[in-house]
Amino acid sequence: MVSIFLLNEEKTQTIAQRLESAYQECEIISKNASSSFYRSFRHLPSVKRKAVNALYAFCRRVDDIVDGDWLPNIDLSFLNEEAERRIEELSVIHDTEPANKEPGHTNRVKALLWFRMNLDKIETGEQIDEPIFLALADSVNRFAIDLVHLRDLVSGMEDDLYKINYQNFEDLRQYCYRAASTVGLCLVEIYGYDDPNARRHAVEMGKYLQMVNVLRDIQEDLDRGRVYLPLEEMAKFGISKIDLHDEKLPQTEGWQEFMRHYLDHVLAHRKNAIGLLSLLDKDSRYSPSLMCAAYDAILEEAMRRNGDVLTRRLKMGLYRKLQFALGMIRKPRINLFSGNL
Repeated sequence: MVSIFLLNEEKTQTIAQRLESAYQECEIISKNASSSFYRSFRHLPSVKRKAVNALYAFCRRVDDIVDGDWLPNIDLSFLNEEAERRIEELSVIHDTEPANKEPGHTNRVKALLWFRMNLDKIETGEQIDEPIFLALADSVNRFAIDLVHLRDLVSGMEDDLYKINYQNFEDLRQYCYRAASTVGLCLVEIYGYDDPNARRHAVEMGKYLQMVNVLRDIQEDLDRGRVYLPLEEMAKFGISKIDLHDEKLPQTEGWQEFMRHYLDHVLAHRKNAIGLLSLLDKDSRYSPSLMCAAYDAILEEAMRRNGDVLTRRLKMGLYRKLQFALGMIRKPRINLFSGNL
């Protein structure tokens, strides 16, 4: 007769092994999706690094779903009716056509609904089998992450299923909050802090990073029919949405003036965001500092180009890439460039 204690021990080991395997899968997703971010995570203590990888894997897959680069390999037909209702709701909210043809649009909506469903399972403590959500559930319970932030993230990504046309900076900030600040509010719980002001700075950090992403990814987003730059603000400088496809636009005075205007807003968010780093637990400061330095370098490159983010994709120069790869952080020179555009 097998001892019940041995059976319980085997069951416990199996659960532990499944969880470890789930975290390993999240690590692979993080490593394959962004080697730069993955390198920044490696400086965290093990338990925090695993949680960040789980969070990143969740966010990566949500982004991949929206971009059409990945869908869960399961039958989601049981979500057909709910997807129809959600599509009707989104059509009313956005008052525009989807960015993708069918069945691609519906498949993306169903996949995001499935992600929401798994967040509900985490909240209610139901059994979870998918590795990403298994690891995420453990991280959420370990670090008291509020799932409302991840639901807001999914809502923000749903915006990208439609042709994006933001009118002003407030519209853009709302998107940046849902697409990035929500993630920051989860990350600070993993990093650890004592001063509640860390959450406010995390919101600003998300807006800073996402507004830089808008510049970095502008060509790819234009190809997908997405324009994140605020149209009313561009119009003040004589620039229309159609003008963004004009290869001569970056050399015009109107564009350079608009870029000064845009970068002033970016730098304002950066100024409010940078206070986050000193409020985090000491064992967690290096990783977000490294990430911030990488985005500072991208922003500097936009300034060095005199605002030309349309001709070619923004990226770090070779020297800065080497610095980042070696884990070197220097004080950014952004203040020296603020008057150059």
